[in-house]
Amino acid sequence: MGYSKIHKFFTRWISVAFFVVAITTAPAQSRLVAAAEAVQLTKDGVMKFTPTFLKDGNELLFVVFVKPTQFQIMRLKMDDGLVQPLHQDETNQEMDIAVSWDGNYYAYIKAVGTLSTSIEIRDFQRNNVGHVAPGKGFASYRSPAFAPDNSCLLFVFPEDTNQQIFSVGLSGDDRKQLTHNQGINNWPCYSPNGEQIVFSSTQDGNYEIYKMESDGSHIERLTNNPTMDMRPRFSPDGQRISFTSNRDGNYEVYVMAADGSSLQRVTNQPERDDYPTWHPDGNRLVIISERNGRHDLYSLSVP
Repeated sequence: MGYSKIHKFFTRWISVAFFVVAITTAPAQSRLVAAAEAVQLTKDGVMKFTPTFLKDGNELLFVVFVKPTQFQIMRLKMDDGLVQPLHQDETNQEMDIAVSWDGNYYAYIKAVGTLSTSIEIRDFQRNNVGHVAPGKGFASYRSPAFAPDNSCLLFVFPEDTNQQIFSVGLSGDDRKQLTHNQGINNWPCYSPNGEQIVFSSTQDGNYEIYKMESDGSHIERLTNNPTMDMRPRFSPDGQRISFTSNRDGNYEVYVMAADGSSLQRVTNQPERDDYPTWHPDGNRLVIISERNGRHDLYSLSVP
């Protein structure tokens, strides 16, 4: 099955509408840097999503398309390449995994019915910490992200048709809405000091990257490009942001300074490079790269 068909299947479950509306401003120019040769981490070639490191960088969690009706969270050991399911006996769909900054907790999206999901928050001893019950209607939660101090968990949900960013405590209570615009908001990520959140939004017409204070105030637009900029992630030191963009005609991975300057393109493949996540050392990214129609995890150094 080709990438586009599988991706449509995935997005049906997560209930998010991607669209691009051209804007008249000229796109910012990026500089292609000579990154080190990428190291292939998996070799099964199947579709993968949302990689995220555990605190020490020795293990990586990600979602894999194990069969036509099953998405499952897998755990990769970086030293020997061993890949195993995080939940051996889980039969429900598992999507969008996140790990807390201290490595004590993880959160993921779990399908509990047709186009309906919950958020499950657990520690790594499999104890249930918190739960966010399915929302109203046929809609799915997306993109969980922990605050650095574990004070809350971010997620997105299509509230009153517009997908907004929310926060809850780790028990799943104290729900707060952080964005209130007319666009689709997704992929929130805290800065390491917990003071800011970077995210992607269509509030100005197409997916651009924005930054706001942790309470949702003082929204600042960081990119200005007529195509799609998405999945931003702060580096461990908070100085840089990685993201995916098709601004050069193909989905590639980019890095910029936290203020939106010093844009660099760090991949250059004819197929799709996506889902960049920082290694805890701040010098490497793990991405999902499509090569010859196969989709695997690769690690590459970032200058």
